[in-house]
Amino acid sequence: METKLLNYQNDQPESDKFAVITFRQELMVRIKNRLAWVGQGIIGGLIGSLCCALPAAVIGAGLSGGFAAALVGLGRFRPYLILAGLAFIGLASWYSLRRSRTRCKPEEYKQRLLTVPMTMLISFGIVYILVIYLIVPLLYKMG
Repeated sequence: METKLLNYQNDQPESDKFAVITFRQELMVRIKNRLAWVGQGIIGGLIGSLCCALPAAVIGAGLSGGFAAALVGLGRFRPYLILAGLAFIGLASWYSLRRSRTRCKPEEYKQRLLTVPMTMLISFGIVYILVIYLIVPLLYKMG
């Protein structure tokens, strides 16, 4: 197995500045980080699509009448919910990048400045489009 020195804190004493990790450990950390970024984008997409998905889910579950009609009124809050989802992604990106600044090499941090927000935005867009244009119509057909 290949081992590698990883600078994980810039403000620690010189003797504790490097940790020895294996290639497999580094790969697992990278996979875990990317899955976290995708997960945060999915949560943002779900927040952004609440205005349409929640009424459709209620109608699809067979609950109709005044309750479902009240939820259909959430459509007017669609821009605010999209902004809330994007704000969630922005905060999650900021937090992830803030942690990366002290734990990553400068080259890797510069790469993450682009990959973290793009991963979250792409997963947000995919989830939002799937929910609004695929799942919501199916739920309305079921009800």
